[in-house]
Amino acid sequence: MILTRTLILGFPLLVAALAWWAAEVSKRSHERPKDGLVVMLAQNAPALNPFLPATEAERQIADLVHEPLLRIDEHGALQPALADLWRWTQEVTCWFADAATAKQALERLQAQIGDRNRWSEWHLDSAQTVENELRLSFTETAAAGAQQALEVIADLRPQPAAFWRIERETPLRETWDKFMAASSQAKQIRRVWFDGSNACEIVVAGSSQRLIDDLRAALDVGTAKRTSLTLRGEVGALVEPVLDLDIRPGRFWHDGKPVTAEDARATFEFLRASDWPLPNRDALRHIQSLETQNDGTRLHVTFRRRYGPALGAFADMPILPAAWLREHPQAGEMDFLEQPPPGAGSHRIASRDARSLILTPVNRDKEAPRFLFSFAVSPLMTQIGMRTRTVDLVWPASAADHAQLTQLRFTPPRQRLVVLWNTRHDILQNTRFRAALAQATDIGELIRLVPGRLGHADASLFAPGLWFSTQAPRVPLDLEKARQALADEGWPRDVEGVARGVDREFRFTLLVPARDVLHRRTAERLAEQWRKLGAVVALEYAPDASTLAQRLREHRFDAVLLDQRFEVSWDQLPWWHSAQASPGGTNFCGIADPQIDLQLEALATEFDPARVPERVRALESQLLPLHPLLTLFTTHDEAATVPGLADETTTKNPPGAWTLRHLAVPTKHAPAKPVIDLKLRLPE
Repeated sequence: MILTRTLILGFPLLVAALAWWAAEVSKRSHERPKDGLVVMLAQNAPALNPFLPATEAERQIADLVHEPLLRIDEHGALQPALADLWRWTQEVTCWFADAATAKQALERLQAQIGDRNRWSEWHLDSAQTVENELRLSFTETAAAGAQQALEVIADLRPQPAAFWRIERETPLRETWDKFMAASSQAKQIRRVWFDGSNACEIVVAGSSQRLIDDLRAALDVGTAKRTSLTLRGEVGALVEPVLDLDIRPGRFWHDGKPVTAEDARATFEFLRASDWPLPNRDALRHIQSLETQNDGTRLHVTFRRRYGPALGAFADMPILPAAWLREHPQAGEMDFLEQPPPGAGSHRIASRDARSLILTPVNRDKEAPRFLFSFAVSPLMTQIGMRTRTVDLVWPASAADHAQLTQLRFTPPRQRLVVLWNTRHDILQNTRFRAALAQATDIGELIRLVPGRLGHADASLFAPGLWFSTQAPRVPLDLEKARQALADEGWPRDVEGVARGVDREFRFTLLVPARDVLHRRTAERLAEQWRKLGAVVALEYAPDASTLAQRLREHRFDAVLLDQRFEVSWDQLPWWHSAQASPGGTNFCGIADPQIDLQLEALATEFDPARVPERVRALESQLLPLHPLLTLFTTHDEAATVPGLADETTTKNPPGAWTLRHLAVPTKHAPAKPVIDLKLRLPE
């Protein structure tokens, strides 16, 4: 009896003691640092690979530690970071039969300075010869000045420069190196650019047939199938855009060493050699060479073609120390975990283990907080942390008690969901039908009923929140007008509610990635909504990413549900240009319009960021009325914070796009954040 009473009375005391002990442990392990913020995360400790973040939280933590050359600020504008100046120039190279003719061309150009100074008119900055090669440097990327300068020396007959593409089924680098070392013709090859291990492109000056014959014979040795050598074109002079980025003086790594252009060069060489799915990967592919100049203070990047959007590849792309990259040439997750590279960002890693991470501000003179991140936090510890007020932010918000943490913070959108139409389809080729489907799509209902943290997307082709974003308006929901549009085209609804033409139903198939719940639920809702219009939509599921990619390359779909990842780029040419509309091309939609092609080409060769918004509007004014795609919604991550972390923007308006960097900048100094219309729907 005594034992029973002891157990009855002692058990509640034991529970209370355990609760008190857990609270004390929570307080000690998550005790708020002075002038600091405590963040609890359900995820495991991240590797902090700044180029391949596994989660949005890891992306934002890495953004505090590492710094890019250029940064997109809160208002979507390009701003200096490690680089304080960037400029586009242009280099033009031509080759002559001998050095004497090249020198004659140089003297003729020098004679143009005179009283009129045509160099100034041409924006020609310098000219020099190296053997039979004439090199011209222009301060502007416009083609007119270079063309006028070349006309002065045209009668000296510069040798043609031929572009060849080489491909074979096996790696060619070893054979290539042997040929270059042994061949007497190799000096004719003026540029080499490797496209993976099995392909490269070269520039050959002068008559190239003998060289190509010798090269083909050398590359075919030991291979079962002949090497493919394809002539891509010839020019009288090689034109190469150049981007110079000057490193800001006084920037240091967290280990005290100065940041140099060599660090930037090594970083981008490392990224070019990697196979990681980086943003703006195509821009990196256009790089011909990376050099350092001005005693290590300037990164000099030469590109293979005129490609203005390449500037976006240097925005928000973290830079790592060259010394660390030399020590970790094949850096993987364990390298970033066990021997993390020094950063150059606003915060340094002060302490790190499997369960926690402490970041301290580099500049103690600024009002920036310290951060204590706790990882793999259980729901119990999260609740205790909130009850004892020892936590400021819980990520994700679904793990938080919203009675304690009342402010939801939504991260900026990294992608959106879209429906891409195949305009070759016998029904969907009609622009009015595609417009009617957009008019019958209830985005608000999708956001309410589909699980996830979803935001309203505009109809623009481009990422939101950038200086050239248009916020193009969506087609407003109006089911009756959509039905009438079909009827006007000769497709009225029958007694079963199905739209019918002369001899068939309004029927098509929507291709959907099978492994993603968000895609499946969205597709189901879309089929239901379009059924009200009169469309019979069959859902076909692609089992994996490779199958989906193959179907897209072959253009074997009616409509497809896709994720559109946002990038800092204004290039849309691969997706809509008629030259890419054939099977195997990247214009999966099949839009083919000569005027749109011109707009796409002008945008892809625009180097001035200030002129991009005008060109973007011009493109969208012609392309959007064709309804090539239907934008649905953006996807977001979210966290819950204590009321004290709310600012005027988030207390008076819907939740704004937010990052940890906003907390690293004191509220009173922080610029206004753009407001995004967001709604939260948790899984049922």
